[in-house]
Amino acid sequence: MNPMIKAIKAAQRAAGIDQVCHVKNVKQISGGLTNSCTGLTKNQQKALLRRYQYMAPKYEMPKQLKLIYSLWGQLASAGKVEKDSKQACDAFCEKYCNGLRLYKAESHWSAIIEILKQWLHRGGPDHA
Repeated sequence: MNPMIKAIKAAQRAAGIDQVCHVKNVKQISGGLTNSCTGLTKNQQKALLRRYQYMAPKYEMPKQLKLIYSLWGQLASAGKVEKDSKQACDAFCEKYCNGLRLYKAESHWSAIIEILKQWLHRGGPDHA
């Protein structure tokens, strides 16, 4: 996938823009000529990316959440999880958050940190 398209899609997710709104944005940027960001010119793609970046929330990730992602990365480096990504970490943590998305389950963060620390200190690979 084109790096600019990847950046647009990442910014779209970060801004919480659903596919219907995304298509409307693409149509607006292109003057109605296309409904896909691959059909946009380079300048139009840049304009769409800037729009989405502007729409994304501007906040610092809480320290506990940073620690959770850091511990997950350490588990990956130690060979205890297969995939070092926020999505993989989120999917694992949802089991301990009663199905809530990790960033919405602040009351569970301390317990998850302890679970990940204990897992990290156990010996040998143990893939999730």
